[in-house]
Amino acid sequence: MQTMLRGSILVAFMLSGCTDALMQRPPTDDINVDNKLGVSGRVCTSEPDLEGFPVKVVMIVDQSGSMCISDPPGSQGQMGFCEMYGTAPPGVTQPARVRAINRLLEQFEGQNNVQVALVPFETNVRDPWPEVAGANSPRFARPDGTLSTRVNNLQSQLGKGTDYQGALAYTYALISSDIQQVMVTNPASLPRTRYVVVFVTDGVPYPKCSANDNLTQYADDLNPDLTWADSLGSGDFCNLIDPEDPDAITGYIAGTDRNQNYQLFSYVQQIADLKDQFNIGDIRMHTVLMFNTEAVRNCGPICQDIYGEYVRWPGRVPVADGPTAAHDIAAWTLQEIAQRGNGVYQEFNDFAGLGALNLGALDYSSLFSPNVMKSFFVQALSSEPGATGRVVDTDGDGLIDELDNTFTHNTNRYVADSDEDGFDDFFEVKHLSDGFRPAQRDLRGCDPDSPLTPGCTARDTDGDGLSQYAEAYLRTGPSLVDTDGDGIPDGIEAKYGLDPLARVPGGYDPDGDGLPDPEEIRIGSNPVSRDRAFQEKAGYQYRISAAAVGNRVCYDFTVSNLQLVTPPNRAGLTQGYNLFKLWFAEAPESGVATDYGVWRSACTWAQDDPPSVRVPAGPEVDPLDDGDFRPPHELATRAQYEELCSGVSPARAGE
Repeated sequence: MQTMLRGSILVAFMLSGCTDALMQRPPTDDINVDNKLGVSGRVCTSEPDLEGFPVKVVMIVDQSGSMCISDPPGSQGQMGFCEMYGTAPPGVTQPARVRAINRLLEQFEGQNNVQVALVPFETNVRDPWPEVAGANSPRFARPDGTLSTRVNNLQSQLGKGTDYQGALAYTYALISSDIQQVMVTNPASLPRTRYVVVFVTDGVPYPKCSANDNLTQYADDLNPDLTWADSLGSGDFCNLIDPEDPDAITGYIAGTDRNQNYQLFSYVQQIADLKDQFNIGDIRMHTVLMFNTEAVRNCGPICQDIYGEYVRWPGRVPVADGPTAAHDIAAWTLQEIAQRGNGVYQEFNDFAGLGALNLGALDYSSLFSPNVMKSFFVQALSSEPGATGRVVDTDGDGLIDELDNTFTHNTNRYVADSDEDGFDDFFEVKHLSDGFRPAQRDLRGCDPDSPLTPGCTARDTDGDGLSQYAEAYLRTGPSLVDTDGDGIPDGIEAKYGLDPLARVPGGYDPDGDGLPDPEEIRIGSNPVSRDRAFQEKAGYQYRISAAAVGNRVCYDFTVSNLQLVTPPNRAGLTQGYNLFKLWFAEAPESGVATDYGVWRSACTWAQDDPPSVRVPAGPEVDPLDDGDFRPPHELATRAQYEELCSGVSPARAGE
């Protein structure tokens, strides 16, 4: 726990640009004048939840006819090759791969965060589990009896090919479509998800086909990295196969490349690239070669059609020891796949080795770790940073009152979205060049009277400060407070012209005022304005300490130097109401930098109407506690602020 706390204390301040920013700044001359306020309290991380860290396992399993030889018993359901040539040690009634998968499924029985997909393949992928019946079908599921039955039947559904390319293409589509589903239902879980691909085979890719049949040098067992000639023993498959033939590879066009190295490795790379493309916690591809050299050699010439015939180039000299050549080619290919897939290559030989096959030795652990603070800062919702102090922004839309009026933009300083189209006034002012007008409903937003959006309502579904229409325009996640995971909510990045789809680097300081953007947002200054004078005089100051409380980490905080302003009151009554919002995000200690964070917010009111009104009368509002922090979408509207925030709001002023 001490290690976790040390990490949490560091993570708590990851938005700071330099270490001295974490400490209380030296008092300025007017730090204790009547318009300064402090807020303190405690906020805690949630209890660790193992099931919040999914592990999704793809088992790609070769069920070609070679299974009869290298991993018997196998069956074709009638007297045939398997029954004639398959031999197994006494007492063995299931192939080693079947036994190994069943043991692995037993291992997963008590791990509710683990889901599985089975991809059996030979000439084509056959009967995968779970069955994908449509776009919304689950790609992974908890192991059950139907999966066990499917695994046990692997030995009775044998094919004539070993089409690596098709199996890898299917797996890429499987994982990428699963990611797309999760992006809709629970995108915050993606950085906490581990995908584990286990590729189990007992042979080389077959058939290999080359679009160019006139090279002077092709690959062989000594040069497996070159282009492969059409597989010997495949007849006219590569150039003349009829797509309607039951032995045809689905989608293969005769005369083109198939199972060439570049094609296999391209799919592996695409699978590996999903990690960074979609901010996935981890994706790894492991490979397992089951090659019973002794059994293949004992099988004799008939196994040439199963394991292939090989020649050495350029003399096209037949390889005397075909089984060894097949082994070396398969081993090289699978080692390359594992290396490119950031995984582990394993090999099991002969009957004794196959009997020891253990898929459970690979890493299926989750990325679970306790949560620590990812981000914490205060946002003023009644003012904006000015030259040396804060300037009134009554409705908190980011457009200061001086510009938010009938004369300048024909807007209402008391309403954040004057035309009620789902784009607040400042958003539309910043995007005037894109056709937005703050006093005219935009077709890209909400208009209840329009046939394009009949009866619509603009909603901030995740509480990040952007309506669903603004999120659609910016292409941010409508259920993610912080789409790029940089610790700054999308609405705040959009307000200051930062890119909510690209993480703000820790030291990024485009305005050149000496403080990076994350720190400027933290202290309440403008990250796109050189406002050093404001920072020194009106920047927020933080003290935060961490303590372990059971399995949670609690943070005691004090934020001071919050400047009060005096916004007008729309009804002409008592004025000066200030609203402050506190943002808190927690994330697993093991992946804070990439995690989107679980966000909560709290808020508090204060009032300053000189010379006679100051609420609270003292230097701080009442302390906040962990229960005051709630999901951001519950604190996203003016009505919610007035009802749920601490302190005395305008709506409760007469109570």
